Amino acid sequence: MFHGYAQLAGAVESHCEQDESIIFNCRTGKKIVSVCASKTISASSGYLQYRFGPKGAPELILPAAKIPPNADIQASTLTFAGGGGAYIRFKQASYGYVVYTALGRGWGDKAGIAVEKNNGLQVNLNCKKPVLSELGPDFFDKAGLSKDQIGFELP
Repeated sequence: MFHGYAQLAGAVESHCEQDESIIFNCRTGKKIVSVCASKTISASSGYLQYRFGPKGAPELILPAAKIPPNADIQASTLTFAGGGGAYIRFKQASYGYVVYTALGRGWGDKAGIAVEKNNGLQVNLNCKKPVLSELGPDFFDKAGLSKDQIGFELP
């Protein structure tokens, strides 16, 4: 975490509550995508939620209940020449909602939300800056997230 993160997080519009940690957050036009966690998240306690929609009125919250992460939330990292990335996939029936960040030589940084149906890309929404992200192996281990078995291609 870089110095000044708290001030930046306070200035960013998010669906996360004051007593939650912002794991991922950005604006995709008129809508905000946030991944929020309880401050005490671990493999056996706390919760992690994906929230998407207009400010103050998320249209989709996954999982709906504030429960410890289970097999419907999977995460992994990406490796590229001159860079890398990380993502979390929230699954609901035949849909997947993948929040991702990545950095690569030649194309710079990318962040967004990919919506999948039956593991195929349906729509990709690119983040507008600023992007807040704690995605990565340190957080994935702390939260006890399952390793994603499907894989993810950057859109």
